[in-house]
Amino acid sequence: MKTILVLVVLLMSPIAKANDLPDTPKPQQQKISRRVFLAGTTLLAASATADAVSTRIVLNNGGWENNPEYGRYPSVGRQAGINAAFFAGEVAIFAYTEHSRRWYVRWGGRAYVGLVVVNHFELAACNSKIDPRSTHVQNCHQILPF
Repeated sequence: MKTILVLVVLLMSPIAKANDLPDTPKPQQQKISRRVFLAGTTLLAASATADAVSTRIVLNNGGWENNPEYGRYPSVGRQAGINAAFFAGEVAIFAYTEHSRRWYVRWGGRAYVGLVVVNHFELAACNSKIDPRSTHVQNCHQILPF
């Protein structure tokens, strides 16, 4: 009982507030950064999902994948695993850049995520136009070289 009382007293005592520390970012900057991170992650998830679903529809209708990372005819599990790994890596990079104190690192991460989102939406739009039963070769190319 004494230890619980001591812990409560220690937790209630004002040792140092987060706003009093000299190295903490401003609360307004933290709110903006959190909002930007959530918006970027949501857009990244939506665009990656749209690209994966449209690719799966083409694959199920007799098409093939041009990306060598997936293979010519990837299974659902392989496609989902590779997409999840890429998504996790991109979100980790984005989170790392958003926690930086340097504005150019934060904006570089935001620009990268924006390009990836546009790339996924462009590939999803291109995949939706492909007719696998056509005799003409139809390819979708990535905007980004990596």
